[in-house]
Amino acid sequence: MLSYPRNKRKSHSLILLLLLVLWQLTAFAAPKNVSVKPEPTWIRKLLTRTQTSISPNDVNGGFHYLQMDLQFEVAQQERYFHYVYKLTTEEGVQNLSELNITFDPNHEELQLHKVVVWRNGKPINQLNLNKVKVLQREKGMEQGIYDESLTAVLVLEDMRVGDLVEYAATVKGVSPVFGGKFFNSFNLQGYDPMDEMLVHLVAPQHRKINYKLYLTDKKPTVATANGNTTYTWHLKDLPATPVDDETPSWFDPYPGVYMSEYNTWQEVAQWALPLYEGQEKLSKALQAKIDSIKNTYGSDEGRLEAALRFVQDEVRYLGFEAGVNGFKPHSPSMVFAQRFGDCKDKALLLCTMLRQMNIKAHPALVNSSSGTHIQDQLPSPYAFNHCIVRVELLGKQVFWYDATISKQRGNYKSIYLPNYGKALVIAPQTKDLATVVPPATDKPHISAQELYYISDFDGPVTLEVRTTYTGVEADNQRSYFATTSLKDIGKVYLNFYASQYPDVEQAEAPTYEDVETSNSFTVFEKYTISNFWAPQKDNGKVVEAWFSPQVLRGYIREPKTSKRTMPLALSHPLHVEQKITVLLPESWTVDSEEKEIEDNVFSFRRTAGYSSGGKELMLHYAYQSHQDHVEAEATAAYLRNQKALLEELSYGLTYNKAFASGNDTDFSWQVLLLVVVLLCGFSAGAYRLYFWDPVPANGYSLADAESIGGWLVLPLLGLFFTPVRVLSFLISNEYFNQRVWTELLDASSNVYSPALVVVSMAELMMNVGFLVFSILLICLFIKRRSSVPKLMVLFYAANFGYILLDYLLVQGLGLPVGSTSETVRSIITALVGAAIWIPYFNVSERVKATFVEQLQPYVAEETPQYETNERTMIN
Repeated sequence: MLSYPRNKRKSHSLILLLLLVLWQLTAFAAPKNVSVKPEPTWIRKLLTRTQTSISPNDVNGGFHYLQMDLQFEVAQQERYFHYVYKLTTEEGVQNLSELNITFDPNHEELQLHKVVVWRNGKPINQLNLNKVKVLQREKGMEQGIYDESLTAVLVLEDMRVGDLVEYAATVKGVSPVFGGKFFNSFNLQGYDPMDEMLVHLVAPQHRKINYKLYLTDKKPTVATANGNTTYTWHLKDLPATPVDDETPSWFDPYPGVYMSEYNTWQEVAQWALPLYEGQEKLSKALQAKIDSIKNTYGSDEGRLEAALRFVQDEVRYLGFEAGVNGFKPHSPSMVFAQRFGDCKDKALLLCTMLRQMNIKAHPALVNSSSGTHIQDQLPSPYAFNHCIVRVELLGKQVFWYDATISKQRGNYKSIYLPNYGKALVIAPQTKDLATVVPPATDKPHISAQELYYISDFDGPVTLEVRTTYTGVEADNQRSYFATTSLKDIGKVYLNFYASQYPDVEQAEAPTYEDVETSNSFTVFEKYTISNFWAPQKDNGKVVEAWFSPQVLRGYIREPKTSKRTMPLALSHPLHVEQKITVLLPESWTVDSEEKEIEDNVFSFRRTAGYSSGGKELMLHYAYQSHQDHVEAEATAAYLRNQKALLEELSYGLTYNKAFASGNDTDFSWQVLLLVVVLLCGFSAGAYRLYFWDPVPANGYSLADAESIGGWLVLPLLGLFFTPVRVLSFLISNEYFNQRVWTELLDASSNVYSPALVVVSMAELMMNVGFLVFSILLICLFIKRRSSVPKLMVLFYAANFGYILLDYLLVQGLGLPVGSTSETVRSIITALVGAAIWIPYFNVSERVKATFVEQLQPYVAEETPQYETNERTMIN
């Protein structure tokens, strides 16, 4: 065995360590797939621009571009770019003093050509391959996507305000998954102004490159030479593009160009077909899972739901998309075994499982941002960023599902799907884009019910809340509750209501009910609110309370930019209903209201009404969207309608404590005295009518009288209910509440209305009259008096006339009319009753034969016999 002296071994160890460090530094300094090379010979060169006409005051971010140069060589699969930008502020120096170039090492090579800093018109070379660091940053990691892309980073040294940065590089190579086909897109204008821009494309003459302009009319210069066709856009003095915020995801504000070698969507489908149509044999584990579902569920619908839920909930979303796997899904057996995959992996796994159960299913490519606007682009694989599944059941019924959405429940017909708009179905027969039709539903996505228990005007108020979510909102809530503790949820909910009621406290922890069959998720909450009633600022004797549909309000977004040149994004589809019920300690005499607002993009309805007793306030709000955006030219009208909507959300109640404390009793003895006087007066009139004794109908007599029967039983029952209904009306409408009359006649009261007092008195008189009249009719009806037919006609005619005239009078005076729908219903009911029973009591044979009784029946005088004899004798 050889041995070295101790100091020599130490020397060799140091040398080996030094060589290892040098090897690592060399490997780091000369990273794989990154090199320094001269610029390609095929490019169209521009002279470096070092002078600009752009003011620093007209740009953002502390920098602006003097030159932007983007060039493509289709045959050699090279992409060249050359940029020159100026640093105008310290912030620009801070943020733009390092270069970042991303590339895919699986099939791309990065060639650096130059990195120059221009200062005072002189170039400073900063291209040093040894200082280039290559990092694997994985920008999609937070979304569960790993694509192994690398970022070459070069930190520029000694950078100062006013410096110009110039760099040029080429990325060579494209993913082999595209088979060499070319497609790309680029903008011809940016957010800030630019001095010069060049886009240049070189393609073999036999390869047709389609282009489509977007928001621009700048066509390229097309030339053919040396067997190549070139497309060139050379633009100077480009203006800035003013961009509004809150635009829809599908809207690209920048003018640009789409380019593609694909001619039709059918060609794109044919490209994708072999990527998704693997013929591999399924693993035993996957086949066993499929057989288990098939044997457990006896219908295609049940098997579909089971397979979908398995892929959605038990195969987590995680994608390794390096190389061709950015477009080609992994095998279903692998995805099943590892229990994770991206959208295309999960879509193909679901399709494979369904096909094994003889259910027709195909993957379908969509764009989660562009939706229906995919068709505005040129056909290319880059038009899509997501994959879903199209299923066809027996009867040719088509359904669409997203296998990446977890916690979805409900019937297979109603499972939520985002509005993806258009899809490219990966099937041999596909020729064009298909329309994705989400499941239709009329149910609100959010239905909130709030119940306020108010026992007095000083103590705490109890608030109970029940919120039901359906569709996507149920899915979201189900996931939220599955990942958040009830304690934290309760805290969030408590603070939600604390924004309106600062003294709110949680009475019970929130609970929930998940009904998976109907895909509804209901949350229950309970609170106590102290200091619910607050004194008015101008009058401390009056307290007020306000109610607002906060759940609905949370979905109404007010735009930051009102003067717009671009569409405004809206939440869609959105259907929210909120009901607020307030149980009051006393009856309230406040008008009922209805309000509707119709806009091209939404509809809104609010109703406010009181129960017949006046102790229950009911507020109902409903909002439904019609589309996902507002066109720029329609923004002003939309904002006016939205402002009107927001003004309708709050509803207030006021209560004057001075009136409450100033009366020993609420009962109005004056009104009672008036009712007694009216009863006496109307009773006197009824007494006279009782003795009205008209002759029965011609041809009918007491000897042939019939008993009360047939249809006559119905009006008799109505008469019996009339006194009860009138008494209930008088009591429930607070006619005997002194405080009501006092507030109506007090000019300082919020409900001051002398006209309403006059109308209410008239209603009181009419109702007392109807009370007495109905009692009289009951007596006459039972006795089958001959006056009944004419008095019944009068009764029905007077009832209809009174209701109609009362409504017209109240409308004419601008007084509260209660619920319009209920009032109209009352008028129609009275009209129908009059239309039926007035003719009946006039022409019915049964009526004529029944009402024949008289107090003093008429007897014809007989001629004395002796007079006849006398005449005979004289003759």
